[in-house]
Amino acid sequence: MLCGQPALIVTPMKNEGPYILEWIAHNMACGFDRFIVVTNDCEDQTTRILDQLEALIPLKHLPNPKMIMRDRGNWHIMALRYASLLNFYKDAGWIYFTDVDEFLKIHVGAGTLQDLHDAAGGFDVVSLTSMPFGSNGVTAFRDAPVVAQFTTQSKDYEAGDITDSAIKTMFHNDIRFDVRRNHRPRRTDFSTTGKRWIDGSGRAFSDAWTDGKAKSISPLGSTDLAQFNHYAVRSAEAFLIKVARGDAVTQTRLDVQRSLDYWHRYNRPGTPDSSLADGLPEAARIRAELLADPELAALHAEAVAWHEAKAHALRDDPEIADLVNALDLDDPVR
Repeated sequence: MLCGQPALIVTPMKNEGPYILEWIAHNMACGFDRFIVVTNDCEDQTTRILDQLEALIPLKHLPNPKMIMRDRGNWHIMALRYASLLNFYKDAGWIYFTDVDEFLKIHVGAGTLQDLHDAAGGFDVVSLTSMPFGSNGVTAFRDAPVVAQFTTQSKDYEAGDITDSAIKTMFHNDIRFDVRRNHRPRRTDFSTTGKRWIDGSGRAFSDAWTDGKAKSISPLGSTDLAQFNHYAVRSAEAFLIKVARGDAVTQTRLDVQRSLDYWHRYNRPGTPDSSLADGLPEAARIRAELLADPELAALHAEAVAWHEAKAHALRDDPEIADLVNALDLDDPVR
C-alpha cells in the first residue's frame, strides 16, 4: 500500500521460474500488494508457479494475447495494454511497470514505498534510475538469491564512467496519460496538471522533461532516496538461458553477436555495491511463508531443475558455440 491505496506491479515473464518467489517477496516487502503477470511460451513451470500464487496472494496471471496473433504488435506493449483492462488494475491506486530482473532499492526508512513518499515530500509520479549489475564472476546457475550473488555494478561510477541510465516509473492511477509505456508514461501537457513528477532523489523534473519522451536520466544525483538494481545478465549460465529464451520485447531468439554485445555491455567490472545483498528482512519472511506451501515449493524445485538441465544442454548447442566459448563455458560446471 502507498498512502492507503493499493500499489500494483505489472510485468511480463517468460521462463523466469526460479526467480519469481524472491522477486515477489522483495516487492511485497517494499509495499507492493498487487501483481499482474502476463506470460508467453513458458516451459519451466513459470505459469504453474504464478497460478499457485494466485491462490495465496493478490496476483493475476494472464496469457499474453499476442500468442494468438503473433504477427501483430509488440509483446511488451500488448502485455501492458491487456493488463489495463482488468478491474484489478483499474482499482489500484498506484501502477509500476518493472521486470523480474529489477529490484527496487529504497535507501530511506525501512525501504518501503511509504518511506520514499514521505522522504520525498510526496509525489504523483516517480521515475527511478536503473543501476545495472554484472555477473560478479559467477558462472553456474544457482538457486540462491539474486541480490546476494551479484554485487558489482557494470559501470565504474567512482572512476567517472557515467552515461545516462534507463528509468522505470511508478505513477498514480488517476492521472490521464496519452500512453503508458514500459519505461514511463507520456503526456505532452503534463506540466499543466499540477501533479508532481520526481526522480529517485526527490527532485522535480523540468516541464520539458515531463512533457517529452526521454526514457533515461543521469545516475548522478538521481538515486539519493531510491533506485532500482537491474540484474540484466545474472550468471553466465543464466545468461545462456536468457539467450535461448529470446528478448521478450522484440526478438524470438537473440543472435550470437547481439548476445555478446549485450553481455559485454552489462558485464563490465564496475563499482561494488552490496547494499541489497542481505535482502529486506521482511522479504525473507514472506518468501519462507510462500515456500511453506507444498505445491509452490515443489513447483519452484521443478523450475530450478529445468534451468539446471537447460544450462547443461545449451553448453553443447552448436548454434551458440561461439557464445559458450566467449563466456568460458567450455570449462567444467562449477
